[in-house]
Amino acid sequence: MSYVCVRSCLERTWPRLTAAEKAVLTECAVSSLQGVLATWAGVTIVFNCNDVIHWLADWYSGFCLPYFGYDIWAMYQSTSCQLASSGVRLPWATVLTNRGSMVAHHVIIPAIFLPASLLRGGKGDFYVGCFFLYEASTPLTNFRHALSQLNMKETGLYYANGFLILVTFFLWRIAIFPFMLWAYEQQYGLLLSDAPYRLPWKCSAGCAVVMTFQCYWFTKMLQIVHRTIRNKILQQM
Repeated sequence: MSYVCVRSCLERTWPRLTAAEKAVLTECAVSSLQGVLATWAGVTIVFNCNDVIHWLADWYSGFCLPYFGYDIWAMYQSTSCQLASSGVRLPWATVLTNRGSMVAHHVIIPAIFLPASLLRGGKGDFYVGCFFLYEASTPLTNFRHALSQLNMKETGLYYANGFLILVTFFLWRIAIFPFMLWAYEQQYGLLLSDAPYRLPWKCSAGCAVVMTFQCYWFTKMLQIVHRTIRNKILQQM
């Protein structure tokens, strides 16, 4: 419903936008909304979780997990519209293959998170909230895509937003793991070095897979920053 509402609003407000621009901006807006809601849910759970229980963990998990399926569809819509504007039409499988890493991310994360949320027996709501905080960087990432789509890549706003993406991504998608270990250590009176070995192996394996993805994305982001700075220096020489 959010997708339809945003798309209709764009068509009424900026009728001169192309179909590709409308699709990309709509995807960015809906994804940003989900990011804001997930961050709100995460903050609420982490700071208000009594012992291990908070009702919002189960409630928002039921909303958040199907969103990944929607987002794959939205990525297909925006990518296919962009290709169509250039006179290119490809099968849906080929379109999604072009965004293979994102599609894999959107398939593997729910594949891990859904069984974990169903089989955890009502425990670990605090850590569910921590994973919701992953989405804190999503609105900024989508804002970057929107600025790029509107040909604003050379503005100060674009660069400032890029810096904030790096900071929030590192804090809430990578540094969050040591924080969760610290919280586990505090809960059970362990040494921080012992906490990883006391976790159930399924939790450790799932976190390792998720963190691998996040480190991959962060490395890609740093490469983009390095390439941008290098090109700027070369242009000024």
